[in-house]
Amino acid sequence: MAVCCVIGGGRRVHANTYFSVLILFSILISSSSVLGFGVSNRLTISRIGGTQVSSTNANSANDPFSKPAGQKGKVLVLGGSGFLGQTVSRRAILEGYAVTSLSRRGKPPPSKKDEKSKDGGTTTAELLKAVDYRAGDAREKGTIEAILQEGGYAGVIHCIGLLFDDTSGLGRFNRFVSGSGSIPDKESTYDDITRLTAFNAIDAAEAYSQSRNDNELLPFVFTSAAEAGWPDAPGGKFVENTLAPGWLKRYLVAKREVEAKLSTCSDLRTIIFRPSLIYSIDKLGSLPPVGAFFLGNKVGLPFVDRPVTVQALSCAMVRCISEPTVQGVQRYYDIDKLAQ
Repeated sequence: MAVCCVIGGGRRVHANTYFSVLILFSILISSSSVLGFGVSNRLTISRIGGTQVSSTNANSANDPFSKPAGQKGKVLVLGGSGFLGQTVSRRAILEGYAVTSLSRRGKPPPSKKDEKSKDGGTTTAELLKAVDYRAGDAREKGTIEAILQEGGYAGVIHCIGLLFDDTSGLGRFNRFVSGSGSIPDKESTYDDITRLTAFNAIDAAEAYSQSRNDNELLPFVFTSAAEAGWPDAPGGKFVENTLAPGWLKRYLVAKREVEAKLSTCSDLRTIIFRPSLIYSIDKLGSLPPVGAFFLGNKVGLPFVDRPVTVQALSCAMVRCISEPTVQGVQRYYDIDKLAQ
């Protein structure tokens, strides 16, 4: 006879369900060969300094899928040197935007191989040459304000985040689970890296939006986490309160505080993406944990969202800037629609 337990509202859930969640968590934490893999997003603020490089146009003459960079205006990508941020920047260039990237490292480290972009015919290296990299700390509001005051921005995309902060005692493992291979410093807490950088960006974006002679609200895109929606999912509160480790609870507190602030913004069109695992199909090491989450979602666990590729997520984040009807929380099925 199956062992069952009862949670709020009289819903009966097999104990095996919760055991499966523990397995998912263990796979998540133990996987060390995943590129850009975590509960929702990657560490994009690095302790390594960077240098600013000049912006040049990607070679799009031979690429029928790309548009001239800057045709649609500029996009500020916060955390643009990280796993998600680099992919967002490449997608934005292909979609016709000029890209300014702000991160502590500035220019990302050189890639081991010059791959052809799956989004078109232009190589990754060529696309990244078109990005205007700025080295700076988003924890300082003035840094973001100074960039936006240059004018011409059509949107802001916040990709800064980390899975394990220094307080968790697991910070050294970010080298493996972070898509950019970054390691947080002693001051890199969820409150600083997620909440403070986002609050600074929101305040700066609101001021910039108010100064524009434009009737349209400035789009502000925030990378949250699927697990931020657990309180609204059947069984989600039980999983978070009973099974989630302390670091994950603090991680979600920071994400939810940003979401709450965005819900009060009247001068921005706020878009909140809630991805679960973000993976790249060409990284075989990511397939076991991704498969586990696919299975959990397929069998109907209401608190397990289907993973999304970094390419699909980036495409959706960029395209929502030019889609005035897109607003609020976007889950994996919304990402699918926007990325089509």
